[in-house]
Amino acid sequence: MRIVLSINLLIVSFMLASLLSAFWYSKKISLDSQQEANEKVLSQINYNITYMNETVKNFAISLFYDNDMAHLLYSGEIDRFEETTRVIKLNKTIAYNSFVHSVVFYNSKRGVFFTGGDNAITAPNSTLINRIEGYLNGSDPIYKMQLMPIEFTPDVRRPERKQYVFSLFLYDSLDEYTRTESALIINVKPEWLLEKLELANGQSGNRSNRMFILDQNQEIYSASARTDLDLEALKDEVYRHYADGGNQVAQFTYAVGDDKHIVNYMVNPSVDWIIADIEPYAVVLAAVDKLKLVFLTVAAVCLVLAVIASLFVTSKLYSPINGLLKQTKRFTGNDLDRFEEKDEISYISQIYNRLIETLMQEQVKQEGDEAILRSYYIRKLVTDSSEFSEEDRQECIDKGYLRTSLTKDIVLGAIKLDEYAKLKAKTLGVDVNLLRFAVGNIVQEVLSEETDCDVVDMRSEYLVLILEAERTDEDRISRFAQLLRRAQSIVRDYYQVTFTVALAEPTTDSRELTGKYERALDFLTYKMNFGLGAVITPAMVQPNLDNPETQIPPELERKFIEAVKSNRQENVFQELEHIRRVIAGMSSDAVIQSVIHLGIILKQTVREINQNKLAPLSIDLRSVDRLVFEKETLDDIFAEFGSMLNELFVDRKRGVENKDHVIVDTIKEVIQANYSNPNLSLQEISDRLKMSSAYVGRIFKRQETISVADYINEIRLLKSVMLLENHNLQVNEVSEKVGFSSPSYFFKLFKKRFGTTPKDYRIKKSLTDPPPVPEVHKNTN
Repeated sequence: MRIVLSINLLIVSFMLASLLSAFWYSKKISLDSQQEANEKVLSQINYNITYMNETVKNFAISLFYDNDMAHLLYSGEIDRFEETTRVIKLNKTIAYNSFVHSVVFYNSKRGVFFTGGDNAITAPNSTLINRIEGYLNGSDPIYKMQLMPIEFTPDVRRPERKQYVFSLFLYDSLDEYTRTESALIINVKPEWLLEKLELANGQSGNRSNRMFILDQNQEIYSASARTDLDLEALKDEVYRHYADGGNQVAQFTYAVGDDKHIVNYMVNPSVDWIIADIEPYAVVLAAVDKLKLVFLTVAAVCLVLAVIASLFVTSKLYSPINGLLKQTKRFTGNDLDRFEEKDEISYISQIYNRLIETLMQEQVKQEGDEAILRSYYIRKLVTDSSEFSEEDRQECIDKGYLRTSLTKDIVLGAIKLDEYAKLKAKTLGVDVNLLRFAVGNIVQEVLSEETDCDVVDMRSEYLVLILEAERTDEDRISRFAQLLRRAQSIVRDYYQVTFTVALAEPTTDSRELTGKYERALDFLTYKMNFGLGAVITPAMVQPNLDNPETQIPPELERKFIEAVKSNRQENVFQELEHIRRVIAGMSSDAVIQSVIHLGIILKQTVREINQNKLAPLSIDLRSVDRLVFEKETLDDIFAEFGSMLNELFVDRKRGVENKDHVIVDTIKEVIQANYSNPNLSLQEISDRLKMSSAYVGRIFKRQETISVADYINEIRLLKSVMLLENHNLQVNEVSEKVGFSSPSYFFKLFKKRFGTTPKDYRIKKSLTDPPPVPEVHKNTN
């Protein structure tokens, strides 16, 4: 049942997740498509408004600056004939422009209105002229050169019948309008815009879609306003979104009770209007809601098919489990109560675990005592072989404690984990014991391919290896070394640790094994010479044993000290490598003594150097004493010596460079202060500093990449440019003031440096802006 439920749950979960994702994505596509369509309609309306505003502006400007119409605006005397003529011309002009409702000229000198166009502007019962006069009196703000919707009543006897015109005001002042100046008002018929809005609403798939306009005064104008919407609240929401986002085009969701609506708006900056469209959320997502039913149908069908498929699959899967269940009933004593377990798998696992546990208990009980005895006998054989009797040997062979017969040639070896102290410090002691056990098993398994062998943990840092060799020649030892290297590779890959092995000389007498064990431990100390992870054989150690050298040769020691004192870095490391090779060929005791002696030499040399320095070298001499005790190989020890010497050279180089910088800065200051002195030279500067001219010149050249003489000439030329630009001096006077004793030499250097003569340079400077004066050449390193 759990298999059935799991499969069904997974299928249904993935299916529902896919359907929900598809539904959400369809919803998003529908909203994005609707927004794109609405923005296209809003863009068209927006373009019409902008175009109409520009058209009316141009028409207003042409009337405002028409010389014939100027009489209506600015004439202070009554002239009926002229006024009638202008009004007739005005009516003709209006007749040629179908979008114009009426035109009003306000003459501020006489306080009268001249009008033309629709009768609503002059009808006695119309309020249009009164509304216009109210704007001129300041009752409402006037937005110059922008269309403004104005609501009026054509007939006061029927006040419920309202009409709109879009008016544009034009006057001379750039500031706010005052009644003391004349003005031109163009009234535009509202049909061109309101009919466009009604047409856009009518083209919508749902009549609930409505478009409306918010003018400069945040008033709403619509061709057919909806009565079920709170347009004032909607207007506030539009302006809130516009203030928060600052977007010229945007969409948001607006809730009216339980109904959600989608609102799109676009700002027209030319007239400060906002064109908005509102439509029901449900209408936009009507097609997506139809998809919901399709998705639910698909989910139901898939669920039924999943149940049928799951029943078929689970019946096939349960068949082998049922077979296992029948087999477990054959075991005596395993008639468990199945209802204690959750399912058949747990029941079978419990029976299997009980069988394995019983077998392991018996095996551990049998092997525990034997392992203790085996370890005891082998340790006794290695540490006290003279007391190991023939009866002990036979008992070990009969009981299988020893794999080697001890009747053939025997090779004994010692194994130790590399960097044992660090390994033990960063892991628990139990972990190190297990690691030694694993290393012993791997070594024994690899060597058993060639010969009989035994490996035993001496309960210390070492493992003892006993090998039985049919031949005692060097080829046999080499083969053992190859196998041990393979075992090292396996241990390194599995556990990321290495170990070192030392093999003693072969023996034919088992009573000599204790001596061979001591011999292998002595060979193991040659890890200092051969490095970590070495397999040390007697042939490798013999040259060291035969070497009579017990200390570093005095001549080599003297060369090393002189190289350090003279700061010859390359020679120091060459001599250090010579010393390392000499020490590597010594016996183990001589190696330790020589390394300690080398550390003493290095410390004494640094102390002698520091006695003659104002700022002592900051090398840590105490770390030298710890090298022999912390490092296990000569390579590690000499790598530390190399690091110390590198720090020494860096410290000394830093001191030399600081000294050179001080000298160079002083030279520059002397030149800056004395450039006008014709006798200023490298020799004079060196005499002031009480140094040799060759030394001063070499330091300056190395730091600045130019000579002292060239630097003096560079400073003098730059100073001459400043005098030529800022002072009315003769060229010869300029040459003399900057320190040139020869005017011709000054001309030659100036032309080479700036590509022109001093005189021509001054002329060009007076005519045009000069190019940037080159800086003194400096070392950028």
